[in-house]
Amino acid sequence: MTYEIADEPNPSAGWENLVFQPTAPLLGMMWCGAWLAWPWYIVNAYAMGSPTLRREAKLCALGFAGTLALAMAVFGLVDLGIIESKLALQFAVLSVVSFKLGLAYTVTKIQSRTFHVYTYYGGTAQKAFYVLVAGSYLRDLVLGVSSHPIWQVVLS
Repeated sequence: MTYEIADEPNPSAGWENLVFQPTAPLLGMMWCGAWLAWPWYIVNAYAMGSPTLRREAKLCALGFAGTLALAMAVFGLVDLGIIESKLALQFAVLSVVSFKLGLAYTVTKIQSRTFHVYTYYGGTAQKAFYVLVAGSYLRDLVLGVSSHPIWQVVLS
């Protein structure tokens, strides 16, 4: 019989070098975009062996799908002529960005609990600087794949 803590992370073998502080994907969301942050959260949770991996993955999927739905709604309102001014459009897009950042912050808070236990038991975290720099260089390439403004809002 072994002693087990319910919230104790079970790191994935071979993935320990992909563990970052949970604030790193949040910075990735702000600096590079959702295209980098949502997958990064999931990889980070898997690498740590997060007991809440499924919940975090569902929240990331909700973030992507919710952002897409909100962006489609905003641009649908523009097409219907309900949103006419540039200022109104900027506020509408700001609400989409706020949704993304709010959900990313929620995932960060959930992942932080596991990360603290992970580091308490000797786990180490990598520095996010190089990932963020690479993401900032790839941002224009990724966002340039689709010229449709909905995808610009969803992926940025």
